[in-house]
Amino acid sequence: MRNSVLLFALVTLMFPVFGQNAADALRYSYLRPMSTARSVGVGGSMAALGGDFSSLSVNPAGIGGFWKSEVTFTPSYSFLNTRSNLKSFPMSSVFTPENPTNEELSNHFSINNLGLVITNRNNRGNWKTTSFGIGLNKWADYREDFFYQGFSPGSIADRFAALAFGLHPDDLDDFEAGPAFETGAIYDVDDDFIYETDFDFDPDELVHRQQLVDQRGYYNELAISFGGNYKDLLLIGATVGVPFIYYNYDKQYVEDDPENRVAAFETLSFSEFLRTEGSGINFKVGAIAKVHKMFRIGAAVHSPSFVKLNDRYSNELSYSFNAGNGPEEYSKESPEGEFEYKITTPWRAVGNIAAIFNENGFLTADIEFVDYSAARFNFTYSSDNLSDREYQEEVNEEIKSLYQSTVNLRIGGEFVLDAFRFRAGYQRLGNPFTSGNDARSVYSGGLGIRGNKAYLDLGFAFGTASLGYQPYLIRDAYQQVVDNKTDRAQVSATVGFKL
Repeated sequence: MRNSVLLFALVTLMFPVFGQNAADALRYSYLRPMSTARSVGVGGSMAALGGDFSSLSVNPAGIGGFWKSEVTFTPSYSFLNTRSNLKSFPMSSVFTPENPTNEELSNHFSINNLGLVITNRNNRGNWKTTSFGIGLNKWADYREDFFYQGFSPGSIADRFAALAFGLHPDDLDDFEAGPAFETGAIYDVDDDFIYETDFDFDPDELVHRQQLVDQRGYYNELAISFGGNYKDLLLIGATVGVPFIYYNYDKQYVEDDPENRVAAFETLSFSEFLRTEGSGINFKVGAIAKVHKMFRIGAAVHSPSFVKLNDRYSNELSYSFNAGNGPEEYSKESPEGEFEYKITTPWRAVGNIAAIFNENGFLTADIEFVDYSAARFNFTYSSDNLSDREYQEEVNEEIKSLYQSTVNLRIGGEFVLDAFRFRAGYQRLGNPFTSGNDARSVYSGGLGIRGNKAYLDLGFAFGTASLGYQPYLIRDAYQQVVDNKTDRAQVSATVGFKL
């Protein structure tokens, strides 16, 4: 039997049966504006100019830049290509062959913006305009499918054994360790509550594994804004934001042993389903000053988003083996679990600047500061469960150690030729992790045509992201890590009408 199983007692249940973790906190904090096509075309940097519905969620003072009432609608279509490669980080030196890179394509339609601004003009008073706006802006898109396969040492059964360590079979959880025991993926030969697996006698053998991950969702914000234009010198505004979060994944994980390297083991199949839904509230205030007929500077502060989330989840495990009496296969479905909790996302501070070249166009830039390590979970707002509180403290400490403060930069410009507009933009999204210094870049462009009563804008954005993925978490054993490189392209179209 492997001695490493005993080491799992030292970490008890560092990774719970089904729990939230630091990656979830980053998912709901790592945001970028994905609203109107005009904003997309200039890299999301419309805040200092105002007069565009996207600014209500970045610098609310932008609502003071509207001179007429307006309604906007922005559908978009996204194209994703994810390349995945399975790697393993062993505890000892084991030869692992180079695994193939698998590609998965996924496309989808979404609504990035729907908004209404009602503007009242006053040509005689100090307040040139006052405006009220309400509508939806998108901040994140969680859709991504990927698939990987290959050979590496270790098994998810090691995780199940760790979760079961020291517990009577009647006390095992209903989602991982319990189903693993009932299907024979783990067992207790000596009745000492130290659970064995078929991999204990062949710990370094290569196992074939594959997984298909289907995940989707969004972070949308309902923006309710009010602001105005004072003497055509100062724009001010405030927004109450109501974020709506939806995140869903369906994972199909399989291990098998086509070369019969692990005695008794045949196949293991583990399916996971999760649906997260929730909403919350945040507040934003901002101002934009016209310091010169050509230049504007602005600033805005975003409060944390206070969000209540609900998770619904279930698993299914199948295990087949041959202990000498012929093939045996058993399956077990978990019940549907449910858990309510809260998350507080970080504060944000945004600075804006724009240069306007009469009627020939503009250049603009936003700089945003955000401290990703400031996100916090609350698992005990409606519970006095001691284990929930302990895990809450553990995850929040993990967030503080894994993430850091960073700066995001958005720059763009527009060139005007009669009724036509030509745009280009760039976003540099700072690295949220304390390790590494890789920033993410997003390139964009667009064009539009403007009339007195209506306009049409097209925007295009392209970026590549690299992120590691672990199919399961475990300590003191082989770590399975998948390198995912995703190319994401988005095409948006905004139809707007001036009322």
